[in-house]
Amino acid sequence: MADENTSSTKPDRKVIGKSVGLAIVIGAVLVCLIAVWVYINRPETDDATMRANFIGIAPHASGHIVQLLVKDNQFVHEGDLLFTIDPRPYEHAVARAKAGLVLTRKEVDALIKALKVADASIVRAQAQVSASTAEIERAEAQSIAAEAGVQRAQGEFKEADDHFKRVEPLLAKELTTADLVEAARTRRLVAETGVSQAEKALSAAKSAVAATKAEHLAVEAALEQAKVDRLRAEDAIGREGDFNARIGSAEAQLAEAELDLGYCKVVAPFSGKVVNLDISLGEFAHSGTQVFTLVDTRTWYVVANFRETQLKHIQEGAPAQIYLQFKGGKRFHGKVVGPGWAVLPEYGTSTMGLPNVPRNLDWVRLAQRFPVRIEVEKPDDSFRIGASAVVTITGRAPPPQVAASTP
Repeated sequence: MADENTSSTKPDRKVIGKSVGLAIVIGAVLVCLIAVWVYINRPETDDATMRANFIGIAPHASGHIVQLLVKDNQFVHEGDLLFTIDPRPYEHAVARAKAGLVLTRKEVDALIKALKVADASIVRAQAQVSASTAEIERAEAQSIAAEAGVQRAQGEFKEADDHFKRVEPLLAKELTTADLVEAARTRRLVAETGVSQAEKALSAAKSAVAATKAEHLAVEAALEQAKVDRLRAEDAIGREGDFNARIGSAEAQLAEAELDLGYCKVVAPFSGKVVNLDISLGEFAHSGTQVFTLVDTRTWYVVANFRETQLKHIQEGAPAQIYLQFKGGKRFHGKVVGPGWAVLPEYGTSTMGLPNVPRNLDWVRLAQRFPVRIEVEKPDDSFRIGASAVVTITGRAPPPQVAASTP
């Protein structure tokens, strides 16, 4: 009986051993399949950090800080006054710009009046030119009349002279009387005097014509000068259509001075937390130089570095689970914003336009990691930039919604 029991037990042990071995193999296969499924469908990495957008707060105006209303790690709302630069130099600049604008407007008014005076001078000079032209015509007419008078007087003198020369020889022959000869001589003297007077009148008329033409040239020169003065006055006004450049420049200077004065008050561009504040009241702030940092706490991200072999399983909009170590195991949800498309390569950079490839070759080739940005849903106020995180992609991105077509 003992031998029979022993022989029956051995086959049972073999069967059990085979079953256990088969179960182990099946279990290992299942574990491998599960691991592959998890690797494909739930990529995970512990190389992740918290991020948020931030900017450096730098004033546009330079000067001493006369009012500091924030402290380090303080939360501020959009539009809150952060600090104030000493406004007195900029107030003086605004006062100077206002005075300059007033003076410029008065100068423009004076130039406009000068332009009107120039217009009146042109009208007056044009009238003088017209009058001078008429005077020249009248003087030339008088000169022509004087020439005609000279010719008439010369004709009368020639007639009287010829008559005298005919009568005078007849007196010796007693063919005429002495009275007739004396009358002929007198007539010739009168005619000679008439010629002299006509020639003087002609000379005076020609002188009057020359003087009138000279005066006309002077009047024309005055007209041209008046036109030049008008152009100069119009250019000095600086007007182009309805826009006056001189006044516009002064107004722009005033607007710039007022803008610089407004820059003395530095306000928060968005709601966030003040960090890295290491200044005190009275510090001289330089324009464009960062005073402290303002973290935008409205949106938080996790930047997780995944292997390049995992990127094909990570889609934009895919849900993610975020485990924060400093939160004591608390988990948050988020969605993938998108994977990074570039990292600084370790090898293969260009040198002088040619690729720089080293001759050595590593036997172990590690997969490159690319950053994936994940937006955190419903973050709380305790988030900190740079905190460590573990990220798991928990699924696929939802299909895009197709807008229903309207009939």
